[in-house]
Amino acid sequence: MTGLLRSELLKVTSVRMTRGLVAGAVAFVVLNVVALVLASGQPGVPKLTEEQTVRSVFGAAGSASALVLVLGIVGATTEYRHETITATFLATPRRARVLTAKLAVHAGLGFVVGLACVLLGYVLAAVLLATRTHASVSAGTLVRIALGVALGYAIYAALGVCVGALVRNQVAAIIGALLWVVLIEALVVALAPTVGRWLPGGALTGLLETNPARTVGSTGSYLTPAWAALVLLGYGVLFAVLAARTTLRRDVT
Repeated sequence: MTGLLRSELLKVTSVRMTRGLVAGAVAFVVLNVVALVLASGQPGVPKLTEEQTVRSVFGAAGSASALVLVLGIVGATTEYRHETITATFLATPRRARVLTAKLAVHAGLGFVVGLACVLLGYVLAAVLLATRTHASVSAGTLVRIALGVALGYAIYAALGVCVGALVRNQVAAIIGALLWVVLIEALVVALAPTVGRWLPGGALTGLLETNPARTVGSTGSYLTPAWAALVLLGYGVLFAVLAARTTLRRDVT
């Protein structure tokens, strides 16, 4: 298994799109932090004197989840696109081990990307907030948000691998995933939070504590961080099982 993990890590680090997606995720976080701070206080925009607004600024470290999802999709579909998957399965006939290695490596990569986004986002937020009057946020809250970003990115990267294993066509998988995350799921989460809170995007919102209402029993509320983490983990396990069953039975020629 160690050899498989090293092989998958080499594949991930040798693909230029991977580096581009990681850079894009970091840049997206920077833009979101800057935009939230600079836009605060404008008509219709919450002020930084509200604790929830400050939490959202730090929670912007988790705003690049869609790019991390694509990162996982690319990791799963690149071999199909370049037709190297046959050689991979010939070298390791037990396909479940190949999928497990891809999931482990990309979940780890997502976790590292999350930590990088937290580090940069927090430093930038602290610098920008120091120039403005703002509400204070407890250290415990900041730690929970940071852990939520890292965990959320790890699960999203793993989900991307599962989506790629299920769809296999890279372009179709990326377009479908982005349409779901950016359009469909975002609308459900925004318009029907009692339903959307149980979707991956809604669970991530609860995990990052970027919404003021997070009690499970309240109408229109989001999940508590603990519940959100369980829901995201549940999606990861569910899609991993589906991907494993599909990958084990499909013809790759």
